[in-house]
Amino acid sequence: MGKLIIGDNMKRKKKYTKNSFPKKNKYYYFFFFLFLITMSILAINNIFNIEKYFRDILFYPARLIPTASFIEDVNNEIEKENEELKSLLNIKESLSEYDIIYATVVERNNFYWLNTLVINKGSMDGVEEGLAVVDNSGLIGAISDVSNATSTVKLITLDDKYNSISVKVKGNDYELNKILKVKDGNLIIEGINKNINIQIGDKIVTNGLSNKFPSGITIGEVSMVNEDLYSISNIATVSLSANINNLRFVAILKRKI
Repeated sequence: MGKLIIGDNMKRKKKYTKNSFPKKNKYYYFFFFLFLITMSILAINNIFNIEKYFRDILFYPARLIPTASFIEDVNNEIEKENEELKSLLNIKESLSEYDIIYATVVERNNFYWLNTLVINKGSMDGVEEGLAVVDNSGLIGAISDVSNATSTVKLITLDDKYNSISVKVKGNDYELNKILKVKDGNLIIEGINKNINIQIGDKIVTNGLSNKFPSGITIGEVSMVNEDLYSISNIATVSLSANINNLRFVAILKRKI
């Protein structure tokens, strides 16, 4: 009895094997043949470049190997960063009365590019709200918010009625204390007496009359002079010395105790 059962099972197994594989192979060969015909028609009509297709597959791993130009670009970028860091270190000589905290920009919102950025130094590094922040060319803003490991910098380009700086305009024959503010995306100085011989290229620095920024930090220079709406006084447009659009390394100024 037992032998008959075993024999039946073996027959069923053989039957299953015999009946299943030929069907599977038949469809496989059919679709493979159809694929070859399709590829041939496309190749003949120049619709599909078989040589390029297989060449791309075979040589795709080679694309992952850095090219000489790529390596050169990386080296140039590293060299550029080193130069920026060196020039930033020179700030310490001109601002000896301040402790300098060097930082790297770690976050910047594309939608608020001219408003704020985040740096990798915080309260653990001695950063406090209100401290001035500069790059190697001049003032860029002030610390507005501090956490343990990071800080937010409010840029001087932020278009806000409360974002103003007490500055000194320095020409060949005059020095003028005024307020620098942002209006319609431009840094401007309003209410300049027409008798003052303000010129394009005149320097703008912080004057230290407020506690917001130390005195003598470079901001930029006059790039345009126009009359106001009523032709009563002049308005100067200021171009920044700092490259606000490409900030990677900054320095925080903290007055020595």
